[in-house]
Amino acid sequence: MSDEIDLAAVTTCTEFGRALTVARERAGLSVRDVARRVDVPASTVGGYFGGAHLPGLKPANLVEDMLRACGVADPAELRRWVETWSRIRRSRRGSSDDERGAAGGGWGPGAVPGRRPGPGGDAGGQSADGGPRRAPLDQARGGEIAAALTIAPPVALLDRLPAVRGRGELLALLTGQLPAAERQRAGSDTIGSSGSSRVRSRMHVLHGLGGIGKSTVALALAATALDRGVRTWWISATRPGAVPAAMEALAVELGATHHQLRRASLPDLVWRRLAALDQPWLLVIDNADDPAGDLGLPGGDVLDGTGWLRPLTRPRGMVVVTTRDSADWSRGMAGGRTPPWIRLHRLTPLADPDAGQALRDLAGDAPGSAQAAESLGRRLGGLPLALSLAGQFLAEAWRMPPGFGGSTIPRSYPAYERSLRTSGPWSLLPDFAGADPRAQAPGRRRERELVGPTWERSLSLLAARGQDRAQPLLTLLACLGGDPIPVDVLLNAEVLTASPLFPNLRAAELWGLVRALAGHGLIEHSPTAAGGADVAHQIRLHPLVRDSFGRAAHISGRLEDYLETITALLVHATRRHDPRDPGTWPAWSMLAGHADAGLMMLQARRQWGLAELTEGRLPPELLVPATLAARFLRATGRLTEAAAAYEAVLVTGRRLFGDDHADVLSAAHDLYRVRAAQGRARDAEKGLRTVLDDRARVLGPDHPDTLTTQHYLGRTLREAGRHREALGWFTRTLASRERVLGHRHRDTLTTRNNVADVLVEQRQWDAAEQLLSAVWTDRVGTLGPEHPATLVTLHHLARLDHRRGEHARGARTAAELVTACRRVLGPDHPRTLAAVCLHGELEQELDRLPVARADLADAHRRSLVVLGPEHGTTQRLARLAGRPPSS
Repeated sequence: MSDEIDLAAVTTCTEFGRALTVARERAGLSVRDVARRVDVPASTVGGYFGGAHLPGLKPANLVEDMLRACGVADPAELRRWVETWSRIRRSRRGSSDDERGAAGGGWGPGAVPGRRPGPGGDAGGQSADGGPRRAPLDQARGGEIAAALTIAPPVALLDRLPAVRGRGELLALLTGQLPAAERQRAGSDTIGSSGSSRVRSRMHVLHGLGGIGKSTVALALAATALDRGVRTWWISATRPGAVPAAMEALAVELGATHHQLRRASLPDLVWRRLAALDQPWLLVIDNADDPAGDLGLPGGDVLDGTGWLRPLTRPRGMVVVTTRDSADWSRGMAGGRTPPWIRLHRLTPLADPDAGQALRDLAGDAPGSAQAAESLGRRLGGLPLALSLAGQFLAEAWRMPPGFGGSTIPRSYPAYERSLRTSGPWSLLPDFAGADPRAQAPGRRRERELVGPTWERSLSLLAARGQDRAQPLLTLLACLGGDPIPVDVLLNAEVLTASPLFPNLRAAELWGLVRALAGHGLIEHSPTAAGGADVAHQIRLHPLVRDSFGRAAHISGRLEDYLETITALLVHATRRHDPRDPGTWPAWSMLAGHADAGLMMLQARRQWGLAELTEGRLPPELLVPATLAARFLRATGRLTEAAAAYEAVLVTGRRLFGDDHADVLSAAHDLYRVRAAQGRARDAEKGLRTVLDDRARVLGPDHPDTLTTQHYLGRTLREAGRHREALGWFTRTLASRERVLGHRHRDTLTTRNNVADVLVEQRQWDAAEQLLSAVWTDRVGTLGPEHPATLVTLHHLARLDHRRGEHARGARTAAELVTACRRVLGPDHPRTLAAVCLHGELEQELDRLPVARADLADAHRRSLVVLGPEHGTTQRLARLAGRPPSS
């Protein structure tokens, strides 16, 4: 070994580290291998091999032990190494600093002797993002920074963490970018036009929601860098002033003199020293959540390239920054692009398999299958911090005596997931306005303390920037449903400015708040193609953010304001889109998942045992959005879903407003309409008669809503074959609608259409055709040729031809009808299935049925799912397709 390493030529700490690295690599060992053998933290040993500092006096014989671990066994060889180490220590000014570095992993100038910081400066602490916490910085005295801090990577934390899951692709990319001393990558490290000498981006920014695992990824990268002998430093930007203090410590480590520190520009000094290094290095700046404030200079910007971050002009170095704010990295750039010397990497929640495996890594022997772990991981939104908390809780619960705590302690993945559903969001999540007195399960206090601040810090930073309405906006968004939130359709500045939560809010400010929340990863805001050239902007919330801030509305003292604002937004959006019009269905597909948000807020209060609001404190139109959403489900043929939605509205509406409330009666009417469409004529008739009596009593006999119920009672009787009774109801309704609404009102046309339908059943062919043709003409003129109501009249015209023997003409009309229904309503809509059935019956009359049998069989399969085997359409399709009715 001594023939290859000229120890007499080794005169500096850096050269000694290189010599140690040669010995280690000859032995085929990693830094962590050596660290384990000498029982010294890997972060400290990495500093020795990287030349950051010399091995210290403690533990005793550290130099010899490291060399023996690296295969240096000859006593004379060991003595020469020790003599070289002693000579460098004596020649270096401030050797006591080296000794303190050996004991504590590296200290900045002015460090407090005798205090040993934990990882990242906080004794054994972790940030809420999974990385190290910073110790508080003391005030500077006499121009010196009196701070206990370390810039050594706290990689020992990885020994207490499970394997990093779901980040393999990102880690592979980053480790592939690590600089290496053995090779210059100039050929592949340039970007830009031909002849450019600019280096490919080695300034990497990891961004995402707090708790997503950015610090853990950076820590894993730092450990790999140390193992490869890359000189590595770690700066935590959690506290104000942390970056300048750490940069001064870095300057000292890079050889800056006291005179230079006092006279030179510190950023310039640090970057000159880094540029002059002839060995590979990695700098990690963790938790720089205010990039402009943490990394820019006063009066400058983080993207100026003159602050604490600068373009790397040599392939020897690499910088990784972790932050929640993705917006500052493109601010002021043309087209909103990131400059070429910076590369952004957004961390997203873990996929279900990775989330489940992470839980199993942590929970150990906790009972439950891999599928149960994945289900819990999905409920926790794949958020690494939440997975860590849940896994640790389950691991500890599994160690408890079997009877300890009884059923209140979830000990398995399914039990933990059930506790989240039944105990409310605060069973795991942060407490923003005081602890919930019922959340006393072991570990919950710690969970609140860890999860809550990671999002609160982002909001505090936004408030400091003058965006103090970011928190109420995030709370409002969390009160909506779990589907993506359509910005274009649902968020309206004019509605919000009328709310006591957002007085005088302008559209530009609203947009700025959305962008700010997205910049900090608290929401995900993305434009998505909505069909054609249209773009729909959508907001997504992580499930835990939604649960947490949704709860904040209930404990904020302003629940009524949030409920009123949510209802106003939903009423404004839903009333602009008639659910009967297919042109509005794309908007409704985005709205439907949010329409019952107000009802869900009240349901949550009951579930959590909180006081329920009285009628006088409720928005008057609370039931309207959910009722309109159910109408959308009904109009699109999703009858089972529509019935369930109406029933949910009725349960809440009757409890809150009573049976006679107009909106309760409206939901009841709609429910019985669905029952009739499902073929449950007896239930529909009974319910509609009750609603008709109630509406006539509450609203009056000629009120349009009363007439609507009267009309659909007639339709139900017609479907039951009671044609004479049905015609009586239709005739009375038509006279009233023509008087109250007018001859061409769409509701009047509906009743005229149904009068004609009964005339068909009574074989009054001419009168029926005259009336149906007039209705069809009026509907084409007012609604268009392919509106669902127009297609209903076309269906009745085809039925008329079928009944009176005009089979060829009826078949042509029915074929057109089937094509239009499939295009407008879709192949599974009940009206489409009915049209296919009618067309099949007409083809049967023309002896052309075998040609259509495959089409009929497909429609029968669909009808079994949509309408059920007992429905008349399903049974008729089965006969036409030559199948048993229930097959």
